Amino acid sequence: MNRDEIRDEIRNLIAEIAEDMDVDESTITDEAHFIEDMGLDSMALLEVLATMEKKFGVTIPESEFPNITTINQCTDTVEKYVTPKS
Repeated sequence: MNRDEIRDEIRNLIAEIAEDMDVDESTITDEAHFIEDMGLDSMALLEVLATMEKKFGVTIPESEFPNITTINQCTDTVEKYVTPKS
């Protein structure tokens, strides 16, 4: 899975969660801050992280969580922990 595919999957996940929370879809951009710009709450962010781990088969250390505040940062983090398939 390449970077664009990872980012698209994360963007779709954020869009699904945002829809459930009545977040304006126009606020969902790669650089928008999840809490400040999109208005997601901490429970939604935990759902994003848990779903990312399951979907991509990665384990993200809790020490990374504070750094994951945008779609681009999510993508970078998943890329960092995904094991390349030979």
